[in-house]
Amino acid sequence: MGLLGREGVIKKGTETIGSVKNVSIGINADLIKEYVWGSDTPEVLASGNKTFTINIEKLYVDKSYAEDVLNGNAVTIEVHPEGTGSGKPKITLADAVLNAWDYDQAQDGVIGERVKGEAKSIAFGTQT
Repeated sequence: MGLLGREGVIKKGTETIGSVKNVSIGINADLIKEYVWGSDTPEVLASGNKTFTINIEKLYVDKSYAEDVLNGNAVTIEVHPEGTGSGKPKITLADAVLNAWDYDQAQDGVIGERVKGEAKSIAFGTQT
């Protein structure tokens, strides 16, 4: 059975991020491929450099996430897919640098913001 997204919790450092609408995490690995003459298959095929991305869409509360992008300070982002509690899973993006911020305001809607970044590492664990 699938999990309900609304049960999730996301934190920046120790602070819970409120009013989150959506979060996405990505893991990408470059491929190292080298071909040699006389072959149409790679002589070398290996996993290369990895990137760990985070995208957060939330309701706008204040300027703090825009300032995080401007300051360039690394933060830890922790996602608790099933909510907070001992034994529940967590995904930790360590040393994440937030590098993009968007603000969205429509006449007939709620003000929103999106922040994106990339982490130095990712770990899948269990809350204690």
